[in-house]
Amino acid sequence: MLMLFCLVASGRIRAGPAAADLPRPTPEQAAWQDDELGMFIHFDIEVFDKDYQHGRSPGAAHTPLGDINPAEFTPRRLDTDQWLRTARALGAKYAGFTAKHSSGFLMWQSDLYPFGVKQSPWENGKGDIVRDFLGSCRKYGIQPGLYCSAGGHSYWNLHHNPVIYHGGQICGESEAVEAFLKMDLQMYTSLFKAAEPISYLWLDGGVDPLGDRLAPVIAKYEPQAVCFNGPSNGVPAGLTRWSGDEKGYAPYPLWDTVNTTDDQKDRGAGDPNGKYYIPVEANVPLRYHVWIWRADDQDKILSLSSLMDMYLKTVGRGANFIINANIDPDGRIPEADAKRLAEFGAAIRKWFGKSIAETTGRGDVVELDLKRRREINFVSIMEDLRQGQRVRRYAVDGRVNGQWRELCAGESVGHRRIQQFDGTTVDAVRLRVTETIGEPIIRQLAVYNIRTLPPDPNDPAKGF
Repeated sequence: MLMLFCLVASGRIRAGPAAADLPRPTPEQAAWQDDELGMFIHFDIEVFDKDYQHGRSPGAAHTPLGDINPAEFTPRRLDTDQWLRTARALGAKYAGFTAKHSSGFLMWQSDLYPFGVKQSPWENGKGDIVRDFLGSCRKYGIQPGLYCSAGGHSYWNLHHNPVIYHGGQICGESEAVEAFLKMDLQMYTSLFKAAEPISYLWLDGGVDPLGDRLAPVIAKYEPQAVCFNGPSNGVPAGLTRWSGDEKGYAPYPLWDTVNTTDDQKDRGAGDPNGKYYIPVEANVPLRYHVWIWRADDQDKILSLSSLMDMYLKTVGRGANFIINANIDPDGRIPEADAKRLAEFGAAIRKWFGKSIAETTGRGDVVELDLKRRREINFVSIMEDLRQGQRVRRYAVDGRVNGQWRELCAGESVGHRRIQQFDGTTVDAVRLRVTETIGEPIIRQLAVYNIRTLPPDPNDPAKGF
C-alpha cells in the first residue's frame, strides 16, 4: 500500500494510505448512510402474556418465552400502515421489523416449526406480518428492513437439545449445535425467499459460526441488502456495524473503516486507516430502556431534548440513528409514543431543514459567503464518501469585522459532522482541513442559528 507524507496550504497530510487506496462504500452503503435516520419496530409474543406483563417479581419463576401458547397472539387492531405513517412523521428513511425475536415466534407464514403466526388464531392462522410490513413500506416510501436474531431462540432451546449463545458463538453438544445451525439457516432461507427485495438486514448478536453458510443465502435472495452484524466473509451490498451501546450515542471521533469484519470486534470508533469500509449505526428504544412493550411503561418515553441530544451525538458524529417503537397488544404504536416520534421528526426539520447558507467545495479551504452579517451557532459538514473518508482534522472559522476567528475544530467528518459553538455574528465562514488523506471533497458546508432545548430533569435517560 502506498504511503505519503507532504505539505498542504493549511496543514500536513497525515501519513497513511494514499487517497486512491482508501476503502470506499458500496452504492448500497452510501445510500444507507444518506438515509441517516431509521425506525425500529419491535414486536413479539410476550406482549400478550400476562405472566410477562404483570405480577412478576425479579427472579421469580415465569413462563419461558418459547413456551407461551401461540393462541395468545391476538393483536386486536394490527395496522402496519399506522407503523409506517409514524415512521414517515419521524422522518425515518428506513424501518426494521423484528421478523423473529428471541422467543423464536415467527412473524411470517412458515412450516419450519409450530411456533408463529401460522399457529395463532389471528387472521385464522393466515396472517403474515412480514408481508404486511413490507407492503406498508412500499406504500409510504420507507426503505424496508428486517431484524432476525441468529442466536437467541427460546422456543428451540425448550423443545430441542439446548444450545448456549454467547458472544456471537453457539455452544453445546456438537449434534445439538449442528441441528440448531441447520434450523437457523433454513429459517433465514425461508424468510428471504418469502420477502420481496429489502434494503437492510439487522442480524442481532452476530451470526458466526453461521456466517460462512449464511453469506451465499443473502447473496442469492437479498443481494441489495446492507447487513448489520453480517457474515464476516461479507455480502454484496456491504456491512454495517454497531456503535457499541444501546443508549443512542456514537463515539467521537468516528471512522467508517475498521481492521476486522468480526461483528463482535468491529464495534465502536473504528480506525482511520482501517482496511474495511463498515459504517456505524447507533440504536435506542424510545421507551428507555425497554425494547418490547410492557404495560405501564409510558413514563419511560424519552424527552424531546434527550432525543435531540442523541441525534447530535449520532447523525451529528457521522453515524446512522435508529430509534425503536414498541408495538402494543392492539398491534399499534401507542398514541403517546407516536406523538413523541412525530415531535422528534418535527424538531429535526425545524433545526436542520433549512440552513442560513451552504456550499460545496474541494481542497483544504472551503469558504461560505453569507452575503450579510448573521448570527450562527451550528455548522454541518459532509464529505463525499464515494472517494473514501479523507478528512482527519479540521477547523471552522467565522469572519468577524473583517478578521477570521476560530469557531470550532474537530477530527473526523465522514458522512456528517454537526457541531455547536457559541453564537457568533459573522459575514463569512470557512472550513480549514488541517489533516487529510488526499484532496478533501466537501459535499456540504452549512451553517445554522438554532434555539436548542434545555435538558429535561425528569428524562428517563438521566443518570445513564
